[in-house]
Amino acid sequence: MKKVLILSLVSLFSIGCGSAAQQAGSPINQNAAAVVKSNDSAIVSSHSNNAGKTDTMPSNKPASASTESPMARPIDAAEMTADIERAETEFKKNPKAKEALAKAYFVRATALTSAAQYRAALGDYRKGLKLDPADETARKMHDQILSIFKSIGREPPKEGEEPAPLPFKKES
Repeated sequence: MKKVLILSLVSLFSIGCGSAAQQAGSPINQNAAAVVKSNDSAIVSSHSNNAGKTDTMPSNKPASASTESPMARPIDAAEMTADIERAETEFKKNPKAKEALAKAYFVRATALTSAAQYRAALGDYRKGLKLDPADETARKMHDQILSIFKSIGREPPKEGEEPAPLPFKKES
């Protein structure tokens, strides 16, 4: 079951990254092309409100900022984030609770990967793997995300600079 989930997530990530680059005329791609042509190290922020605009990124943005997959969609991660916070509190009281904290990070990372929020997911995989480096499934997903970034010629966010999950607005 885990293998099927992982393969599905990797396929979605590959399709999302590959198809977005192939869509000629897409405002996001025109923006990305303009940024790359003007400055090879400049990349648009992952939570930019300029997704539909075709202007280039201001030069005062850090070079480490980067676009999220065009397929990224906000998800309600509030419960998963609360689980992480509870596990962090417990871990501070009892260092033996690190596996539970790692698992909480991996649960949210998997959900973020499913929502094509790969940069945020990478941060959760990194945090979880520091606590539980023996988790092979998480290690494979972490390495797969890094491999895909490399294959499309994009730099992943540096450790500690990963964005938070996209904001989610509950419909009334």
